[in-house]
Amino acid sequence: MAPLFPRLLPFALLLSGGVLLAGCSGSDLNRAFGLERDSPDEYTVTTRAPLSMPPTQELAVPHSDASRPQDESPRLQALETLSPNVALQGADGTPSAGQAALVNEADAASESSDKGELGQAGQGFINQLMFWNGGGAGGEVDGDAENRRLRQNAALGNSPTQGATPTVKSKAPSN
Repeated sequence: MAPLFPRLLPFALLLSGGVLLAGCSGSDLNRAFGLERDSPDEYTVTTRAPLSMPPTQELAVPHSDASRPQDESPRLQALETLSPNVALQGADGTPSAGQAALVNEADAASESSDKGELGQAGQGFINQLMFWNGGGAGGEVDGDAENRRLRQNAALGNSPTQGATPTVKSKAPSN
């Protein structure tokens, strides 16, 4: 019996593991191994207003039937979801203070002069970017002269950084 037992041990373990796992249903097994997640029902999830400090330290005794004025009714939440413009208006249909302020700012901005010009007419966009602070930036590199300087440094065995970089005089911006 001794030589037969070592050969049957893996088979017996596999068979007993299969019998144990057969008692589990598919969804229970998936949930146990983390293959299936339980997600909340999107129709039962509601939002609540955030907590805030009371105006005084003396708190009133809570009542179970007391209304929560900071919570919106589910009907109003559904209406705001279907028609977002409802959230911008007050209960009586007038624009909210924030919406009125936004409209007033937009009106004032539309009546002011256009200050968004990029600079003087005829001046190139790249020059405007490079010389935005009154021409304090460096000049443009002269490509041909720079290639000659680099070849000469290489022929003489000098470092490529030796010598001044040749530049092109840029046109003075016209006023």
